[in-house]
Amino acid sequence: MQVRIKILAGGVLEKTIEVEEGSTYSDILAELGINPETVVVMVEGRPVPIDDVVDSGRIDILRIVSGG
Repeated sequence: MQVRIKILAGGVLEKTIEVEEGSTYSDILAELGINPETVVVMVEGRPVPIDDVVDSGRIDILRIVSGG
């Protein structure tokens, strides 16, 4: 399955990767070297749990930016 990924915040990076059937969003983050505690994974504008199985061909990864 091909998944198109857009990473948002601090610029926009778009890429397409191949993932195995049954992969989770957490698996994608691990493959991209992204700490899951620093992002929110969005599908169709809605956040999804990172342990859900990937069922969309397009996801957005929004980096969480916090300040004091």
